[in-house]
Amino acid sequence: MSEQVNVGLIGCGSMGSELARAVSDGKAGSARIIALFDEYVPGRTTLAEELGGNGASSPAEFDSVSELITQPGLDLVVECASQVAVAAHAEAILSAGISMMVMSSGALADPEFLETVSAIATRTGASIYVPSGAVGGIDTLRAAKSLLEEVTIVTTKPPVALSGGPGYADWEDGEITEPTVIFEGSATEAVKLFPANVNVAATVSLAGIGPDATRIKVVADPDSPGNVHEIKAVSKAGNFSFRFENVPHETNPKTSFLAVLAAIETLRSICEPGIRFGT
Repeated sequence: MSEQVNVGLIGCGSMGSELARAVSDGKAGSARIIALFDEYVPGRTTLAEELGGNGASSPAEFDSVSELITQPGLDLVVECASQVAVAAHAEAILSAGISMMVMSSGALADPEFLETVSAIATRTGASIYVPSGAVGGIDTLRAAKSLLEEVTIVTTKPPVALSGGPGYADWEDGEITEPTVIFEGSATEAVKLFPANVNVAATVSLAGIGPDATRIKVVADPDSPGNVHEIKAVSKAGNFSFRFENVPHETNPKTSFLAVLAAIETLRSICEPGIRFGT
């Protein structure tokens, strides 16, 4: 795409606002935010007013996603809200023939849901984009997908970055003073227990051998240098190891600043023609 790409944004929190500001500053190519939805109306309105500064027109605000997708000229909906939002709205968005960029990739770890939205997208000609998020190496896993034998992830975060997830409930009232394994199992289980913390597991598993076969260990470490992800893959094409020590987002420690940058770059690549690197 080279002409203007009209974007609707679901979720006006820290990640959604950061992405919207980048679009406003021209960092995402020809993208333009024309519609906003967030159940928290004051935050949504604040963002709309900010984007409408300096003579720019403010994006339209909507009280529901069903209303947002009726906005004339809408090309793409970007989800920056939650797995629940993806599950609730993806089918309607794609059925309307509108493409979607999904940040909460954990929702796609449900095989039935993934099959459903994939079929809808195929039927309507819409696309589903999943940014690489807080890690790299996704292109390598995709390229070697048919030859992969084993993929493991170790995610280490400060306790505050894991707080709030159902999988962390047993540790909420205690004090973690040393590295502690909070969870060990499949990516399928992990994204349910840590819906706002380990979307990396879903993205890696969907690019590779699938959520059920991908193993993940979640570690809480008060001395962690940030949000750390270590990925190891064994395949007939070779063995691969990746380690990422990410700076947490300043207003949302559950996610990494790199995840925001990946979203901006994905949106830019959707909008701009020319050379594309990676698979």
